[in-house]
Amino acid sequence: MTVSELIRTKRAIRQFTSEPLSEEAIHTILQAGRRSQSSKNTQPWHFIAIRERETLRQLSECGAYAGHLAGAAFAVALVSSSADSFDLGQVAALMQLNAWELGIGSCIASMWEPEKAKAILSIPQDLHFTVAISFGYPIPRQGPPPTIVTNGRKPFDEVVYWEKWGE
Repeated sequence: MTVSELIRTKRAIRQFTSEPLSEEAIHTILQAGRRSQSSKNTQPWHFIAIRERETLRQLSECGAYAGHLAGAAFAVALVSSSADSFDLGQVAALMQLNAWELGIGSCIASMWEPEKAKAILSIPQDLHFTVAISFGYPIPRQGPPPTIVTNGRKPFDEVVYWEKWGE
């Protein structure tokens, strides 16, 4: 797929098959994050790759909408030395797009209880951890594909202005 096709077809996947991911696929996803751009090339991130089912289950309880972590083949905790989340957003986007190219689905989970989540992963207190990403092979959809023309997105002209607000 082209990058444009990946962006157009990417969607959040919250239910996964029980099939494990290969070491090669996991490394490819992690490398995509490592190669991400960052402000002033500071690369303020560390990644914790999580495959242990019990750890995934515990993390799934650290956010109201983090339940998908429990069923993931693996997850990545995005840990940063900076509270600024823009660089981690770059990391998340590249990891997820690279995974999608491999046929692997993903979904971002917010850690609403970051201190509890940090304790589960033994993350030092001076680091920031508020986001994890679940990864796994999507459960195939049953029945005909949905006929969503806009893919759930607002129309272009509703979100893009030219030169000034409202124009």
